[in-house]
Amino acid sequence: MKLYVLALFFTAAIATSAQAGQLGSQAATVGEGGLSFSAGINYASKDMKIDGAKEEMIARQLVLTGDYGLLPSLDLYIKLGFADMEVKDFKGRLDALYGVGAKFKLFKDPEDKLNVTINGGVTRFNSGDSSTDATVTDYIGAVIVSNRAGNMTPYGGVKVCETEAETKKGEVSTTFKADKKVGILAGVDYFVNPNVFFNGEVNLFDQQAIYVGAGFKF
Repeated sequence: MKLYVLALFFTAAIATSAQAGQLGSQAATVGEGGLSFSAGINYASKDMKIDGAKEEMIARQLVLTGDYGLLPSLDLYIKLGFADMEVKDFKGRLDALYGVGAKFKLFKDPEDKLNVTINGGVTRFNSGDSSTDATVTDYIGAVIVSNRAGNMTPYGGVKVCETEAETKKGEVSTTFKADKKVGILAGVDYFVNPNVFFNGEVNLFDQQAIYVGAGFKF
């Protein structure tokens, strides 16, 4: 069963990595056989480069994330949702978002409080208008340290993110790439009880972004 799930995941990853990305849900892994679902909203502002000039890109996302613990130290996650974006003179409509990723636990202490994880994924969303097609693709990797204290788990880390955006009108296409690729993130998971949690996160330097969400862990 695990091999079947792993095969499905990598099939999805191959299908999306050529097209589309971002982090989310709780910082720690859910454990083997564990399952969690979370929903949240993300607002981000990022400097993009085109022909040597900088342009601000603004993106808004509504995302549902599902995490599955394939192994004791490995989670796979899938993202589905909606997003739109603005860049230069273009303002796109709300359209589909999708992505895949994985979290691998490098270290945890015997009391299961301190965790060090590697988190990586790829996400894509479309955001065209009546005359122009647009896509935004994020490839992201991060090292995250979290420390559980009671019902709260604060976390922080360093990430590398490559963002590509393309607008296409007829035969004319314009490509934007991220001005900065290295940033930091910090956030907190708050568990109301062992199953229900809230999450907040900010990203700085490579982009200015804020995420707030809630979820349920089975």
